[in-house]
Amino acid sequence: MSGHDPIAKLEAALKKFWNDYGRTNTVNALHTEIVIEPKFFLNGKLNPEVEDLLISVYLSHTTIDDVKKGKISLRDGVLTVKDQRGKPVAEVRKVSMIQEFTSRLGL
Repeated sequence: MSGHDPIAKLEAALKKFWNDYGRTNTVNALHTEIVIEPKFFLNGKLNPEVEDLLISVYLSHTTIDDVKKGKISLRDGVLTVKDQRGKPVAEVRKVSMIQEFTSRLGL
C-alpha cells in the first residue's frame, strides 16, 4: 500500500490509537515477542471491538455541555452521538457503556 493511500493512513491511525489506549496484547517467549493486534476492518466494516474503543474514548472526553448542546442524546436506552451538523454518527446500546457515561456526568 502506498503512503498516500487513505485506507493505509486510516489503518495506521487506528493502530496508533489502539496502542495509545492500551489495548495491545504482547506475548513474550524466550527469543520472540509477538504483538497481537486486531484486524481493523472486517468485511468492509470497522471491527466492532475497535468501534467500541473509539466510542468509549470519545465519551470519556465529553462534558455535560456536550449533552446540553445536543452533541449527545440519551433516549429510550440509546445513546446517540451526533456530528457538528446534528446528524447521528453512532448509536450506543451497550448498557455498561451507557451507565458509565451517565454516572460520570451525573445524568
